[in-house]
Amino acid sequence: MHRFYVGSNLPAGSAIGARVDLPKDISHQIRNVLRLRVGESIQIFCGDGRVWTANLIPEVDRRQVSAELSAVTEPDVEMSTRVIMAMALNRPQRYEFALAKCTELGASEFRPIITERVLKSEATISTNRKVRWCRIVTEAAELSGRVRLPMITEAAPMSTVLTDLSAQNTPIIFLWEGASGPMMSDILTDLRKDDQLPNNLALVLGPVGGFSENEAMRAIEKGAMLASLGPRILRTETAAIAAMSVVAQFLR
Repeated sequence: MHRFYVGSNLPAGSAIGARVDLPKDISHQIRNVLRLRVGESIQIFCGDGRVWTANLIPEVDRRQVSAELSAVTEPDVEMSTRVIMAMALNRPQRYEFALAKCTELGASEFRPIITERVLKSEATISTNRKVRWCRIVTEAAELSGRVRLPMITEAAPMSTVLTDLSAQNTPIIFLWEGASGPMMSDILTDLRKDDQLPNNLALVLGPVGGFSENEAMRAIEKGAMLASLGPRILRTETAAIAAMSVVAQFLR
C-alpha cells in the first residue's frame, strides 16, 4: 500500500469516515504517476504518530484527489530515544544521502553545523536547498514506514549547537577520527545501563577533513564524550550512517 505524508491536510480530530483532500503534488502522483483508481487504498500520516488507511473516492476537482478515512493505527516504529544528528555541512549530494539514510534509520532531528573546515561555498543554505532537504526526509519517512518526520534546524556554528545541547542536558557523542577511544558502542552500553535509556542523544559528526584538535577540546569543555567508530577513516556520509546504525541497535 502506498504511503504519503499529508501534513496539515489531515485536520486535527479527523475520524473514520471523514473526507481528506490530498495536496496537489500527492494528487498528481496518485493520478498521473501511480495511476491509482477510485476505491483503491492508500496510507496517509501527518506526523502525530498515527497512520490512516484511506480509500480513494470520486474526484470533484480533477487537480485534487480525495480519500475517505477507513481505519487508523499507531505503529510502534519510532525510537524511544530521540536522536539528534549534528552534522557538519558538506557537498550537497553527500549531505542529502546522509539525511535520507539516517531518516530511514530513525533520526529525530538534524542540526547542520558550521565548523572550521566547512567550505564557505557550503556554509550557506539557500531556501531551495532547505526545501529539497525537507522533501528528501519526507520521502525517506514515507518509504521506511515512519510515523513522525525529522526536524531540520537552521545551520549554526558548532559551538552554538553544543552550548544548546549541553544546556538541555543532552548526552553528546562527538565522533572524531583522532579519538584513541572509547568506541562509540562502549559509550552506548554505559548509557543503556539498568535499562534506563536517555530521552535524547546527540551525535556530532565532522566535515571533509574532520574536526580539528581545538574543536575536539572545546567539545570536551561542553561536556561531549569523544568516541571512535574504529581505526578506518570514513567518508562523512558513511560515518553518519554507521553511527546512526549503531544507535538504532543499542537504543531501540
